[in-house]
Amino acid sequence: MKKILLAATLIVAITSAAFADGKKADAKFLSDLKASLKSVNESAWTTTEFYRKTSFSLNGKTVNAYLDPETSNLVGFSIPVDEASLPDGAKEDIAKKFEGWQITNTIMFIEAEGQIKYFAQINKGKKSLALSVSPKGKANIYARMPQ
Repeated sequence: MKKILLAATLIVAITSAAFADGKKADAKFLSDLKASLKSVNESAWTTTEFYRKTSFSLNGKTVNAYLDPETSNLVGFSIPVDEASLPDGAKEDIAKKFEGWQITNTIMFIEAEGQIKYFAQINKGKKSLALSVSPKGKANIYARMPQ
């Protein structure tokens, strides 16, 4: 499921400039991410139709980095976060709009320019949804996940 959520996240990051009013990542943190990426061995990369991906560890967290497969330009970084890291009001909005659903995964996506986006995966029985979460804590369905 995490792979599906990450793929969905990447597609939105590549194809849209949503949440333009969101916050920017700390410049030093973004610089540290980019510096860590340079040390990744070329053999650690995997390629799909939509992106090139690798994983590395920074400050004890697993970070996934994504490049455009045609240009090799950096798209951004995804970092698993806990629910408490979502924007204020997000958990409440999700609970209200999606009563009975459970949050199973949450990620922060930092675009190459530093713009931050949040995504959550929720499940209810065999159903699963990917949600985009605005900087103001509003959750919206991004994609329905295959069963």
